[in-house]
Amino acid sequence: MQRHPIAFLLLALIASPASCQVNQEMIDKVEAGEVQEAQASWWGFDAEEATPCLQAAIDSGVPTLIVEDMGQPWIVTPITLVSNQEIVFEEGVEVLAKRGEFHSPNASLFRASNVENLILRGYGTTFRMWKADYDDPELCQKASWRHCLCIGGGTNIQVLGPTPAESGGDGIYLGSGADRATNRDIVIKDVVCDANYRQGISVITAENLLIEDTILRNTAGTPLLVPVE
Repeated sequence: MQRHPIAFLLLALIASPASCQVNQEMIDKVEAGEVQEAQASWWGFDAEEATPCLQAAIDSGVPTLIVEDMGQPWIVTPITLVSNQEIVFEEGVEVLAKRGEFHSPNASLFRASNVENLILRGYGTTFRMWKADYDDPELCQKASWRHCLCIGGGTNIQVLGPTPAESGGDGIYLGSGADRATNRDIVIKDVVCDANYRQGISVITAENLLIEDTILRNTAGTPLLVPVE
């Protein structure tokens, strides 16, 4: 059967990209301080391994970073967050842990250590891991610290709207940073922590913490052990 070339063109336009080329012109403008808002796909996109692209976009230090809905998940290994940045995840974005990775017992999807002035805005966004894999001793060392979002010693951080799901630990973990620094001025709002392994949210240390309009549901995996005297 003969296929019309226009049909192929339409399918190509409709199909989601498996990869996206680096836009060096716009990256150069970010580095020169000429652009205050950037798109993560300027650093590229790979549907099988998006870690280098997303990490480079974050490390650029651009004040506002838009993570676009590419029609496919941003599949990543652990991502490190930085100070003085707002990351806006478009509605429909899924940041997905790369399967077969996260072998370290404390490998979190996102980690913010001693970071300040950070906003993660993700209404309609999911941060998803592979909880069942981390519970399988043949695949991973058993642990309960593979969090979707790990914040340690952070200051002035807002987490607005995302769904941290199916972690190997907590949806969100608030622990100490370097030199046992506590978290200060933290806002968690409109978040849904779904089907996490240990707890929806763990607060180890914090000052001026607001958790508002947030749902913790379907938590199951390992019990929270309480010492018996």
